[in-house]
Amino acid sequence: MNILVSGATGFIGTHLTSELRKQHRLFILGQFDGDPEKLGLPGITMTDDIRSLADYIREHEIEGVIHLASLYLAAHTPEQVKDLVSSNVYFGTAILEAASLAGCVKWFLNTGSIWQNYNVKGSEYNPVNLYAATKQAFIDMAKYYREVFGIRFCTLKLCDTYGPNDTRRKLFKLFKDYSESGEVLKMSPGEQKLDLLYITDIVAGFTHLAEMLSDGTELDDEYVLTSGRQIPLRELAELFTEVSGRRLNIEWGGRPYREREVMIPWKGKPLPGWKAQVDVEKGIQLFIGQSAQ
Repeated sequence: MNILVSGATGFIGTHLTSELRKQHRLFILGQFDGDPEKLGLPGITMTDDIRSLADYIREHEIEGVIHLASLYLAAHTPEQVKDLVSSNVYFGTAILEAASLAGCVKWFLNTGSIWQNYNVKGSEYNPVNLYAATKQAFIDMAKYYREVFGIRFCTLKLCDTYGPNDTRRKLFKLFKDYSESGEVLKMSPGEQKLDLLYITDIVAGFTHLAEMLSDGTELDDEYVLTSGRQIPLRELAELFTEVSGRRLNIEWGGRPYREREVMIPWKGKPLPGWKAQVDVEKGIQLFIGQSAQ
């Protein structure tokens, strides 16, 4: 199967393309410095020329799109609004427009966030921040292409993610860095719970949903990848110390909670036929071991 992947050079993208290329022919789309094929896969640089992208999709008979690219900002400044909308709404809409012009794309797997459903019990939309609002805005834009052009569209919403070679300043990366430096890590009071997924489980979720989209399985509009285990931040710090043997010097309450802090992660509807295989204890072992290599 020929698949176009946006955001292929990011943390999830690099791991996912490494797995997908074993069975599929991949093409990557993004903002590249130089030749995208230097990344090891054929690709095209995203521009405002949507017709050229459509020609590329048609020429390479792209059947499915996995859209990972996004701009994540926990809090934004006025100067960043344009970039958020461009990255999280326009970029995906341009791909869908090109896909509709090409006429060969059958399905589109979108990446969402549980931050689109802040502090709700059901499936109501309530964005934590502007980032989450732009992720929802793209889903609303996509409805037009689903209805008019019949492209199968499904969103896979993610909780917190981690794994080796992750350059993002995520929780375990912070723990690792501060355990090595011995510096004081100022954190919130630490009562919020987190739902953490190891990268191999995330990759398995994407590949599983892509297969279901391709083979015509009846699907809902969206699913969530969840470990099924919500752990308080303070407990995660203790687990990290216990499993890794590394000491952490944390000042709890050294900084306030974020505005609209997510205290309990949204669970949503889990992806059918998929289950997390790596618990957080094993994940910490893998993260520390592989990051040290």
